[in-house]
Amino acid sequence: MKKTFIISVLIIVANFFANAQEEKTDSIKINLNQNSINFSYGIASAHLSYEKLYKGKGNVFGGRNSTIVDFGLGGVAHWEGYSPYIISRYGILTGSGSRHFEAKAGACFFWAGDAQGILLPSASIGYRKQKPGSRFIFRTGIGFPDLLYVSWGVSF
Repeated sequence: MKKTFIISVLIIVANFFANAQEEKTDSIKINLNQNSINFSYGIASAHLSYEKLYKGKGNVFGGRNSTIVDFGLGGVAHWEGYSPYIISRYGILTGSGSRHFEAKAGACFFWAGDAQGILLPSASIGYRKQKPGSRFIFRTGIGFPDLLYVSWGVSF
């Protein structure tokens, strides 16, 4: 009986001291520009891409996340030579403040070179730093065809 009383009192007292996190205003919905041009440089690849950001409510991933669509041109070097490609991906951008997580998936079509006519899946997972209200974007992560990549961009 004594143990039950002590446990009950501790649970009640602990509830008075519990603090929940404040909900911050999500920077994705408010301050990030919707369009950007990015240059990505990977281990054996480089590409230039245009990215469109669809903010917040009404997208596939829910109100606190944003949808990304990108399209670009690039080239990859491999053992047998060099192949230019067209890349198109769809993904998610989440996070608040200046730090964001992004994940994309899509397709990569090699139109010339040693891999001419090959369509391969493309994906990337990475970190994105973009301060709310800032035009500059820095990204890094892993993906295909870039492998390990670093990217710089300008939003507008």
